Amino acid sequence: MPSNVGEILTDILDALRDTKAFAAVTLGPDSDAARWPRAEVLLVRVERAQPDDSPQGAWWAIRAEVRICVRSTEETSALERALELAETAQAAVLTDRFRGQRCQDLPIGRATELGPADVEPAVKAPYLMVAFEVRCHFEAEGEA
Repeated sequence: MPSNVGEILTDILDALRDTKAFAAVTLGPDSDAARWPRAEVLLVRVERAQPDDSPQGAWWAIRAEVRICVRSTEETSALERALELAETAQAAVLTDRFRGQRCQDLPIGRATELGPADVEPAVKAPYLMVAFEVRCHFEAEGEA
């Protein structure tokens, strides 16, 4: 796995923290689930593709999920708040879609791409979770 995967995930974390919209922003599930609202960044997978024109190089795609967790006694206000926070988080992630020049537009995808925000149906009231996918692409030599 390329060494800059951690740097890219940290850059996403920092972008979310900079919004000051969350009581907590963590890499992985939050161990202190009492903090509301919170954002969790989970690494889903890292994919490698081989470009046709460079046998030593590789194209990489990082797939992460950002989970926005809120708590409210009213379902309607919880959904509105979660969607508002997801929109804020998405805008923050796209502020620097090149992740400090670590990512780039490639034939396999743009430097940073976002999936739609979806409500996680398995979460029970008074909690609500909205999640969206973040995909970051970059080129690196070999397996480094």
